[in-house]
Amino acid sequence: MKRPYILLLYVQRMIYKRTFEFLDNLGLMTLAAYLEERGYKARVFTGITTDAMACFQKEWRSARPDVVGFYCDYDNQSSVEAMSRHLRERFGVPVVVGGPQAIHLGREFLERSQCSFLVRGDGEEPLYEIMEWMRHGQGSLDTIRGVLYLDEAGKLVETGARPLLTDLDRLPFPRTAHLLGRDAKYNLSVLSARGCPFRCAFCYEGGNTKNLRMRRVETVVEEIRLGLEENPQVKYVWFVDDTFTVNADRTAHFCEALAALRQRWDFVWFCEGHAAVLARHPQLIPMMVEAGMARMQIGMESGWQPALEAYGKQATVDQIEEVVRRCYEASLPQLAGNFIIGGAHDSEVTLEMTAAYAEGLHRMAPGMLDLSTTFVIPLPNTAITNCPARFRLTLIDAESYTSLEDYPVTETAHLSVNEVSRWRYRFVQRNFDTMKELFASGQVPHGRIRQHFTLAHRYGVTSTWFKFAFNKDPLTNAYYSLLTTGKAKEWNDLSRGEREMAYPSRVFDLDEALQWFEGRPVLEGRMLTPLEYELLQLCGGTLCCCHIAGLLAERHPKGMIEGHSLRRLFEEFAQRHWIVFLPE
Repeated sequence: MKRPYILLLYVQRMIYKRTFEFLDNLGLMTLAAYLEERGYKARVFTGITTDAMACFQKEWRSARPDVVGFYCDYDNQSSVEAMSRHLRERFGVPVVVGGPQAIHLGREFLERSQCSFLVRGDGEEPLYEIMEWMRHGQGSLDTIRGVLYLDEAGKLVETGARPLLTDLDRLPFPRTAHLLGRDAKYNLSVLSARGCPFRCAFCYEGGNTKNLRMRRVETVVEEIRLGLEENPQVKYVWFVDDTFTVNADRTAHFCEALAALRQRWDFVWFCEGHAAVLARHPQLIPMMVEAGMARMQIGMESGWQPALEAYGKQATVDQIEEVVRRCYEASLPQLAGNFIIGGAHDSEVTLEMTAAYAEGLHRMAPGMLDLSTTFVIPLPNTAITNCPARFRLTLIDAESYTSLEDYPVTETAHLSVNEVSRWRYRFVQRNFDTMKELFASGQVPHGRIRQHFTLAHRYGVTSTWFKFAFNKDPLTNAYYSLLTTGKAKEWNDLSRGEREMAYPSRVFDLDEALQWFEGRPVLEGRMLTPLEYELLQLCGGTLCCCHIAGLLAERHPKGMIEGHSLRRLFEEFAQRHWIVFLPE
């Protein structure tokens, strides 16, 4: 007997270089697992609207979904509305819409989208009860809490709020087998808690969640273990919740469990941390790094303390600086942070302070910080959306019809929309200029550069530093790529005996890299001596160091080679990223 089939879609407008496909939609994945456990067939697709439509048509021809469910957020509301209406008019299939934006939707959306039901809050139980009512006639529609719909007379029916799920450990684990349109996954996303104890004025969680509900560490780690077994190619685990570090004891427990898991599987992980918590419990940072944390994100938002206070961040600029310093000392490879441009009370003065603050953080921790920017997004029920005047903001386009998050939809008392946009450009340009300066002047330590290449080549984890600084320099890219892929070693990695028998190899084509000035070779703006030029010619990966030393001794007067010290030249060439050493 055919199982009733629900197709769950996360659709997005096409946005250039958007990476929403990078992670699975855990909300839909959990819904699918919950329904599968109860006898339904459920599949999940994530992609742009045109691809989602193609997926639906393929499934319609082959398996005929009984119901379609949409995950609706602030960004994709218009796409969900249009596709829902199309499916209802063309195919007559029932449509259920949930997700974070559902709390903001009502009669107008129901009418425009023609969707059958809106689900607010945790979706597992109400969606199951809707399916039972539609497919099996079980229960009564007006008793399914957390649902909005239009009855046959066009009257809006709200069934009342449903209590939040309290025992998240009872929920089944998401399964890769429920995904459509993906042959393999290379990242594993995990949610260790729902809700947030903080009340940041710009954040959806801060405006809409009342309770922090945490899963047991053992349950989460078991989900990761099963996910790694199901997807052995996965090298990167994402904790997508906002509150991973909120409980210090629990975070320490996670570190122990993840360290044990990494003895069997080779993976690194990401989480979000809160600056105030980490500043109070700095011992967590080296513990997390030791347990395999390769990247963390903390909320920064502004370099001006009154803005952080207005947002209700419960963190200070000094605490953020302290966490940056501690992370750098602990050798965390990547620390991400975001700054709001055109936010609470912003003016030319406050944005200059924020830009200078961000630059100072870079100089404090060269090679570690991944800094990004955003505009104020009027998410439903946030303090900024409900009362923008309190933050000296004006909502120009509350529905974000004019923006793909690439242009502001608010202005401040001091800055117009265009001025806010220009300030974002200035901030980003200053950020990149600082990074380029630190890299070009040699202030980014060698070990940190190597960390970025290791994460990129071995785990698929890239950073702004890797993509726009290190990877753009041909010599740096070639040098560290050879090192981190295991094809070569550097001078300082070799023992004394290994150095004699290693094969030095240039990382560039000599003819293409060289310039000439008055008949003398110039490499990277440095005029080479005859001996340096000759040595570089011999470093082609076919002669070992001792053989090269013998050849040069035969060609040059006695004592000349010793005076120039071949060892010093090999070391200098390696430091300049000109040569690597191939094993015997």
